[in-house]
Amino acid sequence: MVRMRNKKILLILLVLGLLVFIPASIYAAQDVIAFFGEVKGDVTVTRANPGKTEQAKIGMFLHPGDGIKTGAESYTSIIFQDDGSRVKLDPNTSLTLEATRQQKRLSKKMRLGAGKMWAKVSKKQGTDFQVTTPTSVASVKGTSFGLEEKPFPETHLWVLADQVWFTNGIQTIVVNQGEHAVSTTDSMTVDNIGDAGCDLVDQGEHKIRIQFEDSSGNSKDLVIEFEK
Repeated sequence: MVRMRNKKILLILLVLGLLVFIPASIYAAQDVIAFFGEVKGDVTVTRANPGKTEQAKIGMFLHPGDGIKTGAESYTSIIFQDDGSRVKLDPNTSLTLEATRQQKRLSKKMRLGAGKMWAKVSKKQGTDFQVTTPTSVASVKGTSFGLEEKPFPETHLWVLADQVWFTNGIQTIVVNQGEHAVSTTDSMTVDNIGDAGCDLVDQGEHKIRIQFEDSSGNSKDLVIEFEK
């Protein structure tokens, strides 16, 4: 019994490991750039080709041009295939993936249309990570940050580790750890997170939950937690 359960767990871990570390050449044929690591509530993905909308599921592959939306009281996390960088979307958020492959690495470009997101970006050499909003562009090479697009339009950035390059096309600033920046189409301001009067992005649990049956037919959960 125990041996059989252990074999199943090892098999699942092996599959998850392949999702992140399988050679990029194999993924390139399918154009897979990321997968859903966690899904709660009403989360949909609209495929760039052929434009079909599907309900998101844990482990579902994502491709360039796919658009993800979360409904009320819903959230999801996305894990990038090449280096494990992750994004978490809060409720009522829309994000379009515009990543392209550059040999073994992904140029992780995405567009935040509305809502709030949190990201933890790998510090591996060659990492390229950029988020565009209606007012601004945030570019990083290994950091942890939160980003929110308000309807004014107005973009809020919270830097939780390292630095983020932030521009509205007129002005470019470097926002450091512990700082909060606000950008509109014609202005940019920076203050300390502690004095900003804004709620920090909820980083979530960042778990992958997989259900399987043991040898007795009982339903079991395997939960893999990622470091925040």
